[in-house]
Amino acid sequence: ATNATLSCFNHLLGGPCSAKLLLLLPMFLPARDRFSLSEETKATLRGCQGACVTGSRGLSLLRAARGARQRIITKWADFSPSTSQLATKRCFDVKTDDWVEEAVLIQIDKEPFGRGACRECFRMKEVLLEMRPQSGADELTDSVVAATSASCGYVDSPPARRAAQSTLLEVSYALMELSHIERRTVWVAKRSMADHKRKFLHRRACELDVIHQTLAKHYAELFNREVHRQAHATGMGRCGAHDIDFLLTHVVQFPDGHTCGAETFMLGDYKKHNTNGGVTIGQRTTPQAFSYFSFVKSNRRLMVVDIQGVDDLYTDPVVHFLPSQVSGALRDADGELNFGIRGFALFLWSHRRNDIDRLLNLPVFALSRHEEEHLVPPGAAKTISELASAASIARRNLNGQSGGSMSRSDEVKLEDVPGLDLAYWCDWKVALRLTTAEASAAKGGLLLREIELVEAACHMEITCMYNEGRITLRDAEPRGEPGKNEIESAVFHVVEAARQDLLEALLALARLASDRSHKEFLPEVTGSAQHRGVCLALLARASSLGSAVAMGALARLLLDSSYCQQGPEELRAAAQLLEAFANCGIAEHKARAAKAAAKALRLSDEESESDDDEDDREQEHCSVHGQKFGWDDHGWTTCTALASAGDFWMGPVLGLDETSMSHAKRLQTKLTEADAAACAASAD
Repeated sequence: ATNATLSCFNHLLGGPCSAKLLLLLPMFLPARDRFSLSEETKATLRGCQGACVTGSRGLSLLRAARGARQRIITKWADFSPSTSQLATKRCFDVKTDDWVEEAVLIQIDKEPFGRGACRECFRMKEVLLEMRPQSGADELTDSVVAATSASCGYVDSPPARRAAQSTLLEVSYALMELSHIERRTVWVAKRSMADHKRKFLHRRACELDVIHQTLAKHYAELFNREVHRQAHATGMGRCGAHDIDFLLTHVVQFPDGHTCGAETFMLGDYKKHNTNGGVTIGQRTTPQAFSYFSFVKSNRRLMVVDIQGVDDLYTDPVVHFLPSQVSGALRDADGELNFGIRGFALFLWSHRRNDIDRLLNLPVFALSRHEEEHLVPPGAAKTISELASAASIARRNLNGQSGGSMSRSDEVKLEDVPGLDLAYWCDWKVALRLTTAEASAAKGGLLLREIELVEAACHMEITCMYNEGRITLRDAEPRGEPGKNEIESAVFHVVEAARQDLLEALLALARLASDRSHKEFLPEVTGSAQHRGVCLALLARASSLGSAVAMGALARLLLDSSYCQQGPEELRAAAQLLEAFANCGIAEHKARAAKAAAKALRLSDEESESDDDEDDREQEHCSVHGQKFGWDDHGWTTCTALASAGDFWMGPVLGLDETSMSHAKRLQTKLTEADAAACAASAD
């Protein structure tokens, strides 16, 4: 074996590796028109040509080649294909965001060689349309050497060429089905056992798998590049990070309309490192760091999970993503395994920061003190079917007996939660004031801020899962009623979400800090009189972000003498809040009337589709999205809010000056407008 050949194999896999894996490498290398080495890697390969490789290393390579050949022969000894079929091979190109098609001749096994929970696998051969060379070893070796040299920047010379021919020819023959470097002919075909006869649906499912795996391969390339860059820039080395890759996969469509997914036939010790349900398996850090890297690199729009494969060659990933926040083919590649925010939250809850995270300078996702001290056991999350149907599962029985270390009646005082600092919300008057930028954002709607709130939504989702008993910090009981550690961790995460201005978190934490009932959300947590100012500040912040329910609730509490003294400033703020609340009500009435009119007139289909999209975005939010946490019991309506605000401006406390009279007249006009809008909405 030549120095350059083995060095190239080593560096393409990110470092020294087993001889068996070196032999399998050509099967896994994608075609050159869909894969290119980074300039840094090419420079490394050119620089390593002088490395010495002993004769025993070359001998072990050839011995492993014979072993690999024997294993392939054994696996394919009883291959009994049906008649060859001319099919269409469809590969997805991330760069162009489009499909590339070519005609292939397929032989596929009559019976599956393996079955899983949902799919069955068949051996499949792709018979090349051009004549496969039966003789002429020079022609075969020329194509292998030329392709290897082109990929690595290897400078060809007659001595090096003759030395390389022997090894590459042996490796090629050992891999049996490798005719030349740009073609793989041995594949695994996968199809759904339940839905493969439903042609359109099954084709769509196969396309989703290909899009997800190709996208995962793209992020693997970015991960490898960033590891190399940071290792060189920081001088820290690779910190245990391995170069990773995903198998190329494609869709095969047969003339009768049936389809299957196909990927390279892979030998080796197959292992799973994490799941799409938040379970972390084993001690390896590279797969976990890659999942978190994909989340950060995509600006929190997606996350590649369910990492599994042989060594660091992965296959069959799942991509959690937010459909409205991505573009291209991925936007429409949504499926039942995409848990969105809950999928993000499950991984972030189970992930513990490692050396590779630090090397890549990935941001810290805050965890409670109890969580940092606890390593999440395998199986700590619910099953896929349970997670997918999370929205339909009923609330647990609050009167039932707890299976954990504490009963439902045990109390956790807000001031006793370790590490909790609520001083951030100390003055409702400051929180109520809006800057120009915040006012514009609130007026423009909250959808513009959604991508900025993904991490906050993940914190809130972790709180919800603790509350629902889906996750615990108890090794012996991964699921069950929350104990003290779980309740305190839940409070920690709702505070983190509130710090990032998630409306649901602001409302939820305000409820915990108040003396109001909250039976369905962390009923064990109790506030005290000292937290009433915090409650007001949280509602004030939610009001400044455009929450109508917070405006009504805060106005009610400002008029409650138990929460604050009633002076001119409090009454003026209450009057302004009631007017803002009424404005929101008038706008809502008008929007309902316009929507009803558009539906009646059957306007453009685009508007109908946008309504459907809005209804189908549950996975893009935490599971308590839109909940009011009891604050909608303030008792105001649009008309009563305007009337009360007018009374305050005309009352003796605020005085009967010219400004007050102007406010009162404006509110009277709005009251008439509100009555008209309410009548129109009710009529529609």
